[in-house]
Amino acid sequence: MTEPQGRLKDSITPNSRPSMVGERSAEGLFIVDALTGEIIDQALNKPAEAVKVATNAVDKYVGIDTRFPSEARDAAELIEATEVHDPFLKNLSVDYQKLFELMDHGKPVSETMIFRYLCEHLTAWNCWIGSMDELAKAFPQLSQRSLFAILKNLEDGLIRRTSKGSRGPSIIRVCPWYAFRGATYIRDELLARWCRPSAGSFAPQDN
Repeated sequence: MTEPQGRLKDSITPNSRPSMVGERSAEGLFIVDALTGEIIDQALNKPAEAVKVATNAVDKYVGIDTRFPSEARDAAELIEATEVHDPFLKNLSVDYQKLFELMDHGKPVSETMIFRYLCEHLTAWNCWIGSMDELAKAFPQLSQRSLFAILKNLEDGLIRRTSKGSRGPSIIRVCPWYAFRGATYIRDELLARWCRPSAGSFAPQDN
């Protein structure tokens, strides 16, 4: 029995969309009609964004235009010297968990509170430059004699004092393990120096 030719023709030439192929180029991916070459769809590559690199314009020279950090006599001189190569002086990091652990290991509350105050008010890096009057105002319940005694006790590894007199600015450095103001890579370097025997100040050969 012979089938109608018209129906057979319809079955082998369906009225459907021509086959499509994907073509990739430097511009992107294109869906192309294989018979006509018509571009059915496309996904263009986005131009690569410029990589943003943090930069810090240096227009001063430490030791020439500014004092060395270890030679700073007040807060302004210290900030001027450290900000030349550290654009992150606004970043203050305090590890409060480590501070609380001090009390767990027997450190008196008064000593921990003063150490915390120094950590929270760092001038730059791990250095606090202030005065005994400032500490007395922050802790009015403590006498000046008590403040000096507490600072002496904190020198068991938590702080180092450059200026120990009652007159003029007091220069106190705290262990970078607990707090730091500035770039992380500088903190890591100063912490390593802090742990060395007979560590000194900010100078390259010291801490």
